[in-house]
Amino acid sequence: MFTLIGIILSFIGLAAVIFSAYFIKKEGGDERGDKILGMAGIVVYFSFLLGYLVIFMINTIVPLNGEQYTFAFTCLFAFVVVSYAMTIISLKRRY
Repeated sequence: MFTLIGIILSFIGLAAVIFSAYFIKKEGGDERGDKILGMAGIVVYFSFLLGYLVIFMINTIVPLNGEQYTFAFTCLFAFVVVSYAMTIISLKRRY
């Protein structure tokens, strides 16, 4: 079960990375793109910290095994890159 969800989350994360790279290449060089990327970077930083804190707290309460850690970090990766892409999309519409 974890493997299938992990694969799906990995593909979603890959799509978000490809979108982000496309935005950086296409619009990242101008002032508007720099502002969007800066704000998205702040959101990603806090998303990572929040996700890592959740994983740490879960591991403190219920110790995780290797497969569960792998799944948790796959979810964290997907959460971080999707939040980055979603922030870019929302800020792109705003600015």
